[in-house]
Amino acid sequence: MEKRYNFLQSNPVRLLLNLLWVYICYEVCRIAFLFENWNLYSGTLSWNLFWKMSAGGWRFDTSAIFYTNAVVILLYLLPWAKKEVRWYHTMTKWIYVIVNSLAVILNLGDSVFFEFRKHRSSMATVQEFQNEGNLGSIFWEEFFAHWYLVLLAALLIFFLWKCYRIPGTPVKPSRRYYLTQIITLVIIAPVTVMGMRGNTFFTATRPIAVSYAHNFVDDPLQTGIVLNTPFSLIRTIGQLPQKTPVYFTEQAELDAIYSPLHTPADSVSPRRKNIVIFIVESFAQEFVGALNKDLDNGTYKGYTPFADSLLQHSLYFEQSFANSGFSIDAPPSILASIPRMDRPFVLSPYSLNHLNSIATELKNIGYHSAFFHGADNESLGFNAFVKSIGFEKYFGRNEFYADNRFGGKSEFDGTWGVWDEPFLQYFCVELGEMPQPFLASVFTLSSHHPFAVPDKYKDVFVDEGLHKLHKCIRYADFSLRRFFETASKQPWFNNTIFVITADHGSSKRTHDVYKNEVGGFRIPIIFYDPSGEMPAGRHPGIVQQIDIMPTLLNYVGYDRPYVAFGKDVLNTPAEETWAFNWDFFPQYFKGDYVMRSDGENVTEIYNYVSDPLLRDNLKGKFPQEKEMEREMQAIIQSYMQRMTSNTYQAE
Repeated sequence: MEKRYNFLQSNPVRLLLNLLWVYICYEVCRIAFLFENWNLYSGTLSWNLFWKMSAGGWRFDTSAIFYTNAVVILLYLLPWAKKEVRWYHTMTKWIYVIVNSLAVILNLGDSVFFEFRKHRSSMATVQEFQNEGNLGSIFWEEFFAHWYLVLLAALLIFFLWKCYRIPGTPVKPSRRYYLTQIITLVIIAPVTVMGMRGNTFFTATRPIAVSYAHNFVDDPLQTGIVLNTPFSLIRTIGQLPQKTPVYFTEQAELDAIYSPLHTPADSVSPRRKNIVIFIVESFAQEFVGALNKDLDNGTYKGYTPFADSLLQHSLYFEQSFANSGFSIDAPPSILASIPRMDRPFVLSPYSLNHLNSIATELKNIGYHSAFFHGADNESLGFNAFVKSIGFEKYFGRNEFYADNRFGGKSEFDGTWGVWDEPFLQYFCVELGEMPQPFLASVFTLSSHHPFAVPDKYKDVFVDEGLHKLHKCIRYADFSLRRFFETASKQPWFNNTIFVITADHGSSKRTHDVYKNEVGGFRIPIIFYDPSGEMPAGRHPGIVQQIDIMPTLLNYVGYDRPYVAFGKDVLNTPAEETWAFNWDFFPQYFKGDYVMRSDGENVTEIYNYVSDPLLRDNLKGKFPQEKEMEREMQAIIQSYMQRMTSNTYQAE
């Protein structure tokens, strides 16, 4: 007689129990980590805060557990009756125990070495020690010195072995067995993928990274509690740090050519102006008519009538560039003066470093800060990054929906988040509720694929035939106009300096001068001071995203040393201004020239002003070639030194 099928003894239920045992082991390891490193946390951490961090850490535990147990899950739920035999179940159990035992050992072992590195081990750690010959002696020394962790590891491994539940499957699986297995596999497969990602497909565009741990802590050191070592290793595969080049052996020689340390003058004039920074999605220079007066033989109009009018009362520069071509790099560049250096900073091994930013520095002189982004609150990990650099508040789609004054969920664009116009009106109102002086930044999103505009504007901003993005740029420009119409009536308006820039250029380029690796990085960087104190007009020289932070800090009279890779363009002679970016290869702009490298040697030099299509390579013909090369090398070496030594703060 066939045994009656008992769902509580089925594969799905027992699999969930087996995963629960792993969660328990990870939490025990987290508590052990805390006790092992108690001297680092005892003065700043309460148990209540620890449990809050643990709750955040379960996101990272989930990712690691689903990654490492993916094979076990598949073996468990495979709808194949012949697998329901003793040897198959024993094999699955051994894989489960071995994989999760390794995770336990990594977590407990890393708790010992955390004190020396101040962050969880990653693939960068593996690379750092791969050529060390004395690791064996170090291991055995620590093995005996931390015998209590060895004992705890043994107990946890024994716990996994004893608590493992072999499926309670009937001798002759019925149709109900197959149906249950198939349905469970169909359900668990996407859940497993979402578990690996650490978020759903619907709330975030990319999986969580180690930098996301900043979202749950107040200090980078505390990320060690939130993270676990298997996750840190898995998420940093393929993200090994670059080796710090040694172009200059003497630090004094390097600093004489380039140093990111900014020291204020002995006397500074304080201007406690509010600061508002707009980061407009894909707002490329090509779209701004006033910045392209010579395009199409002087007939080019562009798509930004409001930005054109604002430029007449604003300060901007002859040349302006983005430091990257990706949205994820914009907040580090604009708000912390950190350029992309071959890879996104927030996905690099340095993402857990202690950083200074415009928010951390202005906090020292009484500023309040907030960051706004109309997408889901976890989109692109912006909430975690801006928290790590000192922004006090974050306003996203969730906060907008909770405020019924601006349409709530009815203003969802159907893809990314809140339409620009209502979100910027919300932004404006929230600014009025912030104590002054304040720093606020907003990242817009409507000028993005799938290139739609609100239904009520479909007859206003229409597809003009060149590219659908252009109507979205018109809508974004209109949304800015509406913001300034509202803001100009507010009491804080005249005491505020506004910066309008883009996250990056656009891939939807129609003119040849914008289709190469110079034109593709051209973006507007506009400084607007309604009071008229900042000199308006077109200034000679070069400005880039990483210049925004030092320029604004110096303009408001910040009087303390700080680190920023950019420069104060208002107090730098035009001939000494420069720009740098490194997406696919390093590019260094100075004067009318751009220099490219393959990472080792200079490959190209162009006069990008007189030769905008970059047809005449001047390598070997340019008298200042060696000087420019040394300056580019100094920027790269200074960046790598600061990041690898975790010294992106003034001492």
